Amino acid sequence: MIAEQPVGAGTFTDMADRAGLKQKGMYTMREVSIATGVPYSTVRDERDCGRLKGFLPEGRKQGWLFKPEWVDEWIEGGTR
Repeated sequence: MIAEQPVGAGTFTDMADRAGLKQKGMYTMREVSIATGVPYSTVRDERDCGRLKGFLPEGRKQGWLFKPEWVDEWIEGGTR
């Protein structure tokens, strides 16, 4: 018998797929929150503290973007 993975297990891409998000190269902070189940404010705080790597396109003051592998690294490192 094969044990089922917990809902939160797997890569960020797996989580995004289960959350009904389209696969793409970068995700918004809101999408990271939806896919991981981590509150938006926590995702923002983790990015602000530098624990979650993000990218802010040139000329923008908001609208951070996150690569799936960056979210995977953050999850592997343990969220707070």
